[in-house]
Amino acid sequence: MFLSLLQPIFLVYMQIDANFNPIWYYMVTPITGLVSWFAVALSSLSDVMPPKWRAPSFGILLASFMLGFAFSPLLAVTFDHWTISVISLSMHVCVFAFAFFFLPETLPLSARREFSLEEPTNPNIQQKISSLLLAPLRELSILNRNGLFRLLSALAFFSGMVSAADQSLLLYYAEDQFSFNDGDVATMFVIMGTLGIVVQATIMKPLNDCIGERRVVMVAFAFGAIHNIIYGLATSKRGIFIGVALGSFVAMSFPTISAIKSNNVREFEQGRVQGALYSLSALAGAVGPASLRIVYHATSKTNFPGSMFIFASFLYVFAVLCAYALPHDVGGTTSSLTNTKKKSSIVVLQNTDSGSTYGSLETMQEPLLAECTTRRPSEQQHFET
Repeated sequence: MFLSLLQPIFLVYMQIDANFNPIWYYMVTPITGLVSWFAVALSSLSDVMPPKWRAPSFGILLASFMLGFAFSPLLAVTFDHWTISVISLSMHVCVFAFAFFFLPETLPLSARREFSLEEPTNPNIQQKISSLLLAPLRELSILNRNGLFRLLSALAFFSGMVSAADQSLLLYYAEDQFSFNDGDVATMFVIMGTLGIVVQATIMKPLNDCIGERRVVMVAFAFGAIHNIIYGLATSKRGIFIGVALGSFVAMSFPTISAIKSNNVREFEQGRVQGALYSLSALAGAVGPASLRIVYHATSKTNFPGSMFIFASFLYVFAVLCAYALPHDVGGTTSSLTNTKKKSSIVVLQNTDSGSTYGSLETMQEPLLAECTTRRPSEQQHFET
């Protein structure tokens, strides 16, 4: 949250000092993306929510984000640029203060102890440097852990390509083809945010309970294909508004995919998997708009200027097929974690003989289970318990 303060600070100062070079504002913009607060928030929810509630809780978090997304255009219409900049900075300061003083640490002590077991003891300088340089690749390697994660990564990438392109290009397309004005843009954002809140807060949880995570992802991407086809075939502003309304259902995919991955990793890996997923989404956000822009430039002078959205709908169809290939118990709320022996839960116990602290394991990797069998009988009783 501290990094997110930099952008509004420079924006306010740029309006105070007329000689201030705006290049500094654009330089701090990528810095704010070094640590994604949204990925951290998803990790914190994963630490405290049971697996079956993670997808709905992620959806509620996204719904609260969309609440601000829905009403922010109204502020832009009501106030001038200076007032909006000050309001934005004030909100960021309040959020930072709240996070600093009131947000607790959610990662359990047991998970932190488990993580420390996998770290090398007393590493030398060469190991530290090597670990630092290879850290990004090592963190992203979790996306290639197994076939399930590779499928989910493909889903996140292709859907991220289209969603990023829709967000960045739809507005320009609507202004160019249908002469959208400020009121139309505000209406579009209100529809997008309001229906997003409704979908995430009231529809996603019952739908998830009824058909499961796998089919929720399929439904979300099917709506993605439909609403992009509507964009491509739209002949009036009404068509764009209808497409925006149906596109609200696509937002169910990201929290569901995040929850599936969260349910299939160990407790201390929650931050790692959410960060890797967000990194992949950021890459898709760079590739997607560029790809659709190429299609637009090739077809903008034809009778089908919306062909880029038809192309995007095919990407969503491919994503639906990938979602169909997911295992039926992909949600991980039943026994999938036990079968893969990926999840562990450690209850810290005290050895009354020596005063040392160690863990009681319910499900753990084979080498650690073998180590448990070598402990003294008094300790083994704790492990068996």
